[in-house]
Amino acid sequence: MQSFNSSHNLSTTKDEFVATGSGVAFGARRLKSVNDRWASTSSMTALTLDTARRVKEVSEAKQDALLAIEENELAREIHACKKILETLPADAPEREQHLKRMEIARLKLGTDKPASYTKAIKLVSRYASLEEQRLKHIGSSSEHHAVAQMAVCQTESMMDRLPHSFKGKTNFLPERTPEGMSAARRLTELRRHLDERARMLDETRNQNLHSMAETHPILKAIIERLESEELPSDGTLIIMSKKGHYMAPRGSMSPHFIEVSRLRTGGVSADGGGFNRFMQDLEDICGAVIMRPIYDEHGKPLEVPGKPGSKPVYRKTVVDTIGEMPESIKPGVDFLFILRRFKPNH
Repeated sequence: MQSFNSSHNLSTTKDEFVATGSGVAFGARRLKSVNDRWASTSSMTALTLDTARRVKEVSEAKQDALLAIEENELAREIHACKKILETLPADAPEREQHLKRMEIARLKLGTDKPASYTKAIKLVSRYASLEEQRLKHIGSSSEHHAVAQMAVCQTESMMDRLPHSFKGKTNFLPERTPEGMSAARRLTELRRHLDERARMLDETRNQNLHSMAETHPILKAIIERLESEELPSDGTLIIMSKKGHYMAPRGSMSPHFIEVSRLRTGGVSADGGGFNRFMQDLEDICGAVIMRPIYDEHGKPLEVPGKPGSKPVYRKTVVDTIGEMPESIKPGVDFLFILRRFKPNH
């Protein structure tokens, strides 16, 4: 019997050597096989990563929508308690119960101002849209159907928690999937309905904002100066309160800025001047400060020193004011002075 490690087993005949192209073809075939396996593995890895990314996006969108819905529920709880308390006598024993309910809701929400219903509708729509995109990349029909059904269930469940969310311009969308309609088609129907509802809400709000701006003396003056091109194109405005401070988001020392460029292109809406931020505090508005950036000798705006990696804040100087204003706020005053002297006491 021939030994396994014999010279015959380790040698290659001339014919074999020539047949394999001096050994090159054999190596090429092996290399091609390895490359094919690597490409297949790489493709599968990329597909797995892409799937994981989509699942993560969907999960985050769902959490964002649920948080906005919870904020709406808490805001409605506060509003309902206020309405009940308005009808109860001062010595009514039930008052304590409703005051406690309202306080618990306030603590959870962090404010007693209304939460954005439109924002919640848009976030539910975004979740549904991402689920739609995810379905396009699922090849298995059984998995496609299961994911679509779950997405429809989640979307309908979230809409159930938002009053009038199934209401359309002329009719109501069925609250559950009609018989014979596929889950994927129902998901698209829900998303389109939510998009349309959000558009209608935006239109209504913008109309209300325009009416508000036209009737409030300070906001009206801002619009009139914009239309007459009296506001600097690189300008920024902040709104002053009768309480002696600039208006800012709750818990923040940074003012509600009104960028002239955005006001010109987007109007008074949230995408423009953002006048919706002042709807709950109209009676407190006493004036507006108009500012421009401070530029260096090279024409670049100077930045306010801040934390590394934070969004840059540019130095500004007052160029004009509208309405009633503290004597110390006048043209030439540095914005940093206003930040330090007139910050809100949250």
